[in-house]
Amino acid sequence: SSLIGRCSPGRVKRAILPVGLPVVQRSLHMMDARRASSRTRPDFLIQKRVQEDNKRADANAYASKMADLARTTSWHEGKQKFDYAEHQKRTASFIQEEMFNCKEELKIRRRQRLRMLYDAEARQYEEELAQLGLAVQRQHY
Repeated sequence: SSLIGRCSPGRVKRAILPVGLPVVQRSLHMMDARRASSRTRPDFLIQKRVQEDNKRADANAYASKMADLARTTSWHEGKQKFDYAEHQKRTASFIQEEMFNCKEELKIRRRQRLRMLYDAEARQYEEELAQLGLAVQRQHY
């Protein structure tokens, strides 16, 4: 019986068996060939660790990038809120100042109208006195 009939074509290629050996020795030789093919590369664990470290580094870089983005977004949102509050504060301050100025102007206008009213009443009183032949003495010595 030949070895090719008992093994799959893939295994025959990997394990080259001497023809003159007895069947038992051939099977032992075949087991050694399987072990040799199933052995890992000498640097397999190192390469695996390097790949894991690279994945971890990529994940950390992505996490750092997302954290930076979150901080930037948070700053902009806070800035918008602060700008709105600052605008409201400036608007309130402007309104308060404007109201103060309006009150002062109203006081000035009232005083002016009151003075005009008193002057008009004083002239009218002097005219009435003048019709009676009387006068008001303005300078007191």
